[in-house]
Amino acid sequence: MAFSHNAPAVSPLSTGMVLLLNLVIGIGHFLVLFNTGAYLPMIPHVAGSLGVNPDFADWTQADFFLAMAMAFPTSPWFLQRWGEMRVLAGAFLAFALASAICAQTSHYDAFLSARMLQGFSGGLTIPVSLQLILRHYQAHRRNIGLGLWGVAALTPFTLGPVIGGWITDSIGWRWLFYLNIPIAIGVAVIIMILLFGREMEHRHPPLDWPGLLMLLIALATLESALNAGEVISWWRSQTIILLGSISLITLIFFGIWEWFSTHPLLDLTLLKRRNFMIGSMVLFFTALFFQGSIAIYVVGFQLVMGYSAWMVGLLILPMAIFSKISFILTQRLLNHLDARILAIFSLLGFAAASFWVSSYNHPASFSELLWPQAFVGIFLGSLFPSIIAIALSGLSGPAEMRGTAFLNVLRLCGQAMGIPLIATLFDRRMILHAHFLAEGNRPTIYTLNPSVSTIRTAHYIAHQAAMLAFNEIFYIAAWGFLLGAGLMLFSKPVVYTEPDIRVRRAIEELVDL
Repeated sequence: MAFSHNAPAVSPLSTGMVLLLNLVIGIGHFLVLFNTGAYLPMIPHVAGSLGVNPDFADWTQADFFLAMAMAFPTSPWFLQRWGEMRVLAGAFLAFALASAICAQTSHYDAFLSARMLQGFSGGLTIPVSLQLILRHYQAHRRNIGLGLWGVAALTPFTLGPVIGGWITDSIGWRWLFYLNIPIAIGVAVIIMILLFGREMEHRHPPLDWPGLLMLLIALATLESALNAGEVISWWRSQTIILLGSISLITLIFFGIWEWFSTHPLLDLTLLKRRNFMIGSMVLFFTALFFQGSIAIYVVGFQLVMGYSAWMVGLLILPMAIFSKISFILTQRLLNHLDARILAIFSLLGFAAASFWVSSYNHPASFSELLWPQAFVGIFLGSLFPSIIAIALSGLSGPAEMRGTAFLNVLRLCGQAMGIPLIATLFDRRMILHAHFLAEGNRPTIYTLNPSVSTIRTAHYIAHQAAMLAFNEIFYIAAWGFLLGAGLMLFSKPVVYTEPDIRVRRAIEELVDL
């Protein structure tokens, strides 16, 4: 199943309704995406409020992304079965309910469950809102809706971490969720009013239930194994081995089932296309390394380096701003320049920035860390659009939308898995470096009071060990980006088959969120 922007038309909306629907869709889109970025600097504070280890708080973001990933392949079924009004209004109401639980609960399990509901309901609104624009807007007005949809997609990550940090330090992290409630309910009510009686014909489309069940089991067990790796030893844990084995076996059966299914949940046959295979692999691992490293920046620098949530938000603001400027320029360049050149250039830039960050040999100051973020932003904005263009080369209509759903699942799974995987690697390397640094500082420093000397030495060792582990993470990521650039050399020239450039840009933005 797939969306189609050639769905039956309905009577045109009045100018006032067009403007109001534009505004509502933009606000709702902004709200969902804002919560992905604004929550990051809150993670250490959430851990403290819920009384859990910060590693457990990381799971609330990782599982949020995983739940959002499941929304993309199932959204066509929801849309055709219930229509835009019911799906969008219901998703925003569910988002409001999940926010209310997050704002009120002091129990970790309830908070984690609510974050997953937030991720799934928020994920549903993204492709459905795009389909709403494509179906309800007349051709001469479509650029208005797609333009606002694109702005709403570009802005939240730019502002999210900074505003989230300010909310955390000024009025408390729970206010992010309190503010979600009236906005989400208001969006749902206005959508119901505007779209009442304007739904597409409801159908009873098939859904690949066995495939959905296998994918859920495979991703849930794999993510649980990665999450557990943060708190227990990998090779000594029978639990992790069991979860990993279940995930691997289920993924194999899922792949066989989907390949021969009449109505696959994910169209795995797209992997027969060289560009789609290469683009998918690079997209997944880029998302994994990028999201994992951002989590280390945001969470690690608060816990180990003593940065406030506000300062961490400011730290990644240059990256967010420059990435959006670069993204807008890239959307124009893709029509005149080979996407493979942009992708390779961007991956090489990512590698250079990662090598730069990995060169620090002392607890870096704010200004030292700020410049690499601006440098990363320049290449971040051009990387994902070029990878998506390569992956979707030669696809149009339903096939393009099926490819988009597949790429979104891979991107979000990469983000979900990158958080615990990189955090685990960081923790393990920090412990190892702390051990060797402590071995080298055993002699007592007699110029100070012994107790003061011990505390200061321990504090110094913790900082140095964290910075060494931090450097190693980015050193590994740099080589990963270089391998991705090398893989891109094997891709074919990009062919654009979607005739409407505005639709193509919106589809690219759908994966670049």
